[in-house]
Amino acid sequence: MLAYLIKVTTNTLYMVIPLAMLLALAARIDRAKGGKFFAGGLAAGLTCAFVFAVLKRNTGFAVREYYDLGVLLPSVPACAAILAAQFFAASGGRAELGAEVRARRRAVTLGMIFCASALSAAYILPNLLLYPFEFAVGMDTIFNTEFMFKAIGYSGGVLLMFLTGAAVYRAASGLGTLALSTSLGLSMAVLLSKHALTIAQILLGRNMIRRYKPLTRGVMWTLTHVNAFVYLMMTIAVVIAVAQFARVKSTPPSGGNPAQIRRSKYLARRQARFCVSVVLGLAVSLATVTVGISYNDRRVELSPPIEIAPTGDSIVIPLGDVDDGNLHRFAHKVLRDGQAIEVRYIVIKKNDTAYGVGLDACDVCGPTGYYQRKNQVICILCDVVMNKSTIGLPGGCNPVPLKFAITEGSMVISTSDLAAEARRF
Repeated sequence: MLAYLIKVTTNTLYMVIPLAMLLALAARIDRAKGGKFFAGGLAAGLTCAFVFAVLKRNTGFAVREYYDLGVLLPSVPACAAILAAQFFAASGGRAELGAEVRARRRAVTLGMIFCASALSAAYILPNLLLYPFEFAVGMDTIFNTEFMFKAIGYSGGVLLMFLTGAAVYRAASGLGTLALSTSLGLSMAVLLSKHALTIAQILLGRNMIRRYKPLTRGVMWTLTHVNAFVYLMMTIAVVIAVAQFARVKSTPPSGGNPAQIRRSKYLARRQARFCVSVVLGLAVSLATVTVGISYNDRRVELSPPIEIAPTGDSIVIPLGDVDDGNLHRFAHKVLRDGQAIEVRYIVIKKNDTAYGVGLDACDVCGPTGYYQRKNQVICILCDVVMNKSTIGLPGGCNPVPLKFAITEGSMVISTSDLAAEARRF
């Protein structure tokens, strides 16, 4: 249960907060049409996500990294355009424009909101659509407690994100134009940085660009501090809620008669409740991505890799040592640039006749490795469940394939193949 609550929260919250502020901006620009532009963007993104999820689930040619590139590359200029527009508005540039220019600017901004909401939905929704298909992995039937807990964790995460997003929208709607523009601009800056580093991660993983040290370090920092952008978005949302709460409490009720004064007090109390809801929702989310992750990860116990002395130019592993269906971790030390590097690799028997052999690393998450939980192989970094039948095949979070041969009841792996992969570790 906790694992899927964490997945939904960490993969969705950093996008829900700026989307809620985008909706507030759309309603501010045009109360009648703004919401329609935003909803249309979400519908377009949902359609793209649904098509990809179906292809990913039922075919072998839908590669998530290429899909993400197709979504994120246009997202960068979209976020940059909204960022520039909001800081222009916050600097007072709007007052210098004529009525006709402001009308065109509003139309362009609504178009950017449509694009940004569509691309954001297209990026985050495939995971939400595909997670339920993981619930029954390794189970004989869905009618058991484990499946129910996974479904509860997933549903709870989705509900938490929806309620938090709704509360952020309500709180942001009460902000002044300057405060809303500044807050949205900051959230777009954070989102722009996240997208740029994710693009770099994919390009590096696919060897599409050179491995410049500063860029590689930035990507590795992102992988090891995966929730940093979530914390930044939460900070922005908390500041919005606190500022709006303080403004509401310090503003006296207004109205020309008792009925109007009562209505003013009611609206102030409602706005204050929305601000409190933002803080409470983010507090639950913070507990999920801190205490929850610590509790969930403490159950991961990695066995130390076994180092097998080479026989000539090969490592020979008797099949009897790895035919129990469990994950076996091995290591081979390679001397590179005067430094001994431990190259880790894994072996698992997939069925009666096939073995899965690969590095204890993948192209997406790097050398973080894998562990076994019951009958499942799990990526340590992103907690993705591996399909045993695909271990030994390239793509996604699968272990990087490693060549091997079966000879006279033993598995034979070339030390040169391991040495060639030392750069990954």
